[in-house]
Amino acid sequence: MTTTTPEPPTQRAVTHLKTACFDPNGRLPDKISMKILHALLTDGYAYRPDRDGYRLSVKDALAETAGPVFITVEGRRAVLSTPQLYALTRHVEPSGRLAPNVTWQTASSLVDLGLAEYRDANGNPKPTDGDTGVSGAVHYPFRTGLGQQVAEVPAQSAR
Repeated sequence: MTTTTPEPPTQRAVTHLKTACFDPNGRLPDKISMKILHALLTDGYAYRPDRDGYRLSVKDALAETAGPVFITVEGRRAVLSTPQLYALTRHVEPSGRLAPNVTWQTASSLVDLGLAEYRDANGNPKPTDGDTGVSGAVHYPFRTGLGQQVAEVPAQSAR
């Protein structure tokens, strides 16, 4: 049996995957073309569960008209830029804190995707880095559990 490397998602597919990243449950939009849905399901970037929570096969997921489609950790990884991916996989301290060389833009984008969160000195989650424009950041970005799952997804082999 041969396995194929998933295709990188198209820009339109990335848009749908990012929408799912922003959804608290990881749900893809209800309005998505069958072509894009087929590609996302086939490449493992999304799945549709049955009533018991088991993942349907691609064929059954496409035939199923009821029920939402959800993003996978592979789908979350597929939308990351190189700096975002490096921040999660290479530029993270043992405590889970993103390294100081991770830019605020990258950290902020990972927070938006739910893969990192800001924490205060006591480890309490905060909505922002606390920068007032005068004082600088007082809360620091840490990788979340979901961010760690995404970081641990094996990288796709080069073609």
